[in-house]
Amino acid sequence: MVKTDKILVTGATGFIGRNLVRRLEELGHTVYPFSRSSGHDVIYKNSFAPFLEKGIGIVFHLAGLTFVPDSWKATDSFYAVNTLGTQQVLEFCRATQARMVYVSAYVYGMPQYLPIDENHPVVPNNPYAHSKWLGEELCRFYAENIGVKSIILRPFNLYGPGQDDRFLIPTLLRQIRETGEITVKDELPKRDYLHVNDFVDACSMAMTHDQGFNIFNVGSGASHSVYQLIEMFRSGFRSDIPFTSLHERRQNEIPDTVADISAIERSVGWSPKTNLRDEIIKMSHCNQSDCSAFLQEITP
Repeated sequence: MVKTDKILVTGATGFIGRNLVRRLEELGHTVYPFSRSSGHDVIYKNSFAPFLEKGIGIVFHLAGLTFVPDSWKATDSFYAVNTLGTQQVLEFCRATQARMVYVSAYVYGMPQYLPIDENHPVVPNNPYAHSKWLGEELCRFYAENIGVKSIILRPFNLYGPGQDDRFLIPTLLRQIRETGEITVKDELPKRDYLHVNDFVDACSMAMTHDQGFNIFNVGSGASHSVYQLIEMFRSGFRSDIPFTSLHERRQNEIPDTVADISAIERSVGWSPKTNLRDEIIKMSHCNQSDCSAFLQEITP
């Protein structure tokens, strides 16, 4: 029988990690948090030594550097942590015969068609995405040649309480709360937004999918533009909040992304439950103290 009751979570204090640890504990699993704040770092083999004899059956690998603009400035760090760190996690899985659930990223680059399924060509267009895809390829190699079973989850754009306020939705909420107006670089790009609670549901359900190697997109199956998000906040605040677009395109900007989630729906039985507009309305109605949950910055 596959061991699933003892689980290691790397990046356990990050945005996804804290939500996932809570969910796994609610499900009755014994969870071992692994994070820099607790003295563990995925780039060092010795960091895994305390967990070798714990009987861990599954590793959720979340640890990594995530903010795309930073990946152009600190490229070496992104490859060191996101790629070589993943290889260290796989070596731990090899030593303990644990299965891996690897949280990857959007790796498709400029879409050739929408919605994007798992067979879409992978063309990473920034160092962050490329470093995560190289981690995927390590998982594939270890699965096919060494016997380390892996499931790859490719989240599209996540949001929710505790997200780093450099990301779009918490940035919009903070601007409204602090200044009463919004300034964005570009109001046109569209993204597939998925609530973090839906994503941790996908994680907890995917870990029961005991196959050699699988890749699943995880998204909502719909996309919304920056301007549409602003309109949702306007509706929530019941105010014609002024906004300014600087019309500045990011390097290698992608105009639209929509996830085809039929594979994970079919194989795992997961589907998203949270409505983006409803969640933004909820954020808009929170009082100042309640909003701290949405605006709290978490350091991975």
